[in-house]
Amino acid sequence: MNLAEELLKIAKKDLKATKILYENKLYAQAIFYFEQSVEKANKVLALTLNNYSEKDMIKFSHDVTRIYKNWTIELKKRYKNLSRNLNQIPELKNTEFVKNFDIESKKKECEGLLRNLAKIQTERNDLISISTWELRDILTEINEKNKEIKDWIKSVSNFRLTENGWEEVKNDFFKQFENPNNINFTSSLRKEMDDSKLSIQELETGIKKIYMQIIHIMSVSVYLYPLGILTLPHAVIARYPKEDLSPMDIYNLKLPIIRRLPDLIEKHSKALKILTEYCNRYHLNPAQ
Repeated sequence: MNLAEELLKIAKKDLKATKILYENKLYAQAIFYFEQSVEKANKVLALTLNNYSEKDMIKFSHDVTRIYKNWTIELKKRYKNLSRNLNQIPELKNTEFVKNFDIESKKKECEGLLRNLAKIQTERNDLISISTWELRDILTEINEKNKEIKDWIKSVSNFRLTENGWEEVKNDFFKQFENPNNINFTSSLRKEMDDSKLSIQELETGIKKIYMQIIHIMSVSVYLYPLGILTLPHAVIARYPKEDLSPMDIYNLKLPIIRRLPDLIEKHSKALKILTEYCNRYHLNPAQ
């Protein structure tokens, strides 16, 4: 059994149940199944990007912030290792490419995200009463990021690699290694690249595929990360009474997240569509 494929199927059915329950004004049940669908979708993405097992998914339980925390910690480790390695090669560390990449800034971004995730954990139950304005801002931000992604897709689609362009790419790359100690390495690498049997068209296609896969991941993450945060408290509170307060008393149209649930459902429907395309193209049928 392919766990990611099965979870994706269930996520779609959970969303279908959400719509039916909402239409029948069963709001506590609707938000619970919505949380379940978002949770499973996040786990599908995690399974396709990392070597996670079924046991890992059980450990994550209903808390998708653990997934993003793990990713961020791993990314921070990679930046630290890269920084340490670059310190041993001053010639490379001082190149424009490395300076523009700005590893220290990226490490700080990881630290900021980890602090934000920790804050979300401590305030997760407060998300139940998130305001209409906060929800509106989140939906607006999703729309704005989608516009950016569409621009990136257009840019990648319009990318053309010419003979001169490929020579420029190679020359820029080798400039990063201009040092007498690297002569043997660069000569060997240049020969290997010059002897490549790939045509310019094949190289262009390969570059586009790499970028499109990254964009695909970003496209679905734009939806799944904020939806995963928004739904954090509802796996438990929507199901069980607490302090003599029934979920039926909490979840009604007075609650902003219930009023805006149709909008969130629409966003998640788009996320599942993109996630399905991503899985079919890169995970379930990677050869295509």
